[in-house]
Amino acid sequence: MPYAIRNENGEIIALTATPNGENDTFLAFDDPDVLTFLTSGLASNDPQRKYNELLAQDFQQIRIVEDLIDLLTAKGIILFSELPAAAQDKILRKKTRREEFDQSNDILVDDSPIL
Repeated sequence: MPYAIRNENGEIIALTATPNGENDTFLAFDDPDVLTFLTSGLASNDPQRKYNELLAQDFQQIRIVEDLIDLLTAKGIILFSELPAAAQDKILRKKTRREEFDQSNDILVDDSPIL
């Protein structure tokens, strides 16, 4: 997750892996401000812009799949143990990492448009 450095207008001017100042903001990769920063200055047909938008959409869809698995297992529709061992391991590692950052662990999906 990146830390955003903003200008006086509140616009992101840089993203860093670690905080550099007390006003740095911790954001998700699919945050609209991060996406705007990553695609700003790129023409709409620029391959890098298209790649960044696709990557952002992938991040959002991954979260949807995670939430869907949580919902299906909570309702007893599928058993977590029915998933392949490799999938179970990846899901558990991702869930553990996410819980380190988000203690609320809400099953919510933000379906707002990317840009």
